[in-house]
Amino acid sequence: MNWRPTRTARATTTFNPEGLTRAQREGDACVACHKKWPRPRAQVGRLPDNASLFACPECAEALIGQPEENVYPLPRRVAFS
Repeated sequence: MNWRPTRTARATTTFNPEGLTRAQREGDACVACHKKWPRPRAQVGRLPDNASLFACPECAEALIGQPEENVYPLPRRVAFS
């Protein structure tokens, strides 16, 4: 669990480093497809030692969970009126 600056908890996935390459563990390759270029930028989880793991945009969509079914963003006119 990570703490945001607002001190609210945000759940992150913890990955087992076994089976990951050195490049994946260091954030130089996508954690899912091993693609190295362009360098993956979407943070999708952490290792047990708190090192961040990254994925390319295509893989990040599949790895990052979708919002709950009953949670919908408010329309802009409602949220900022």
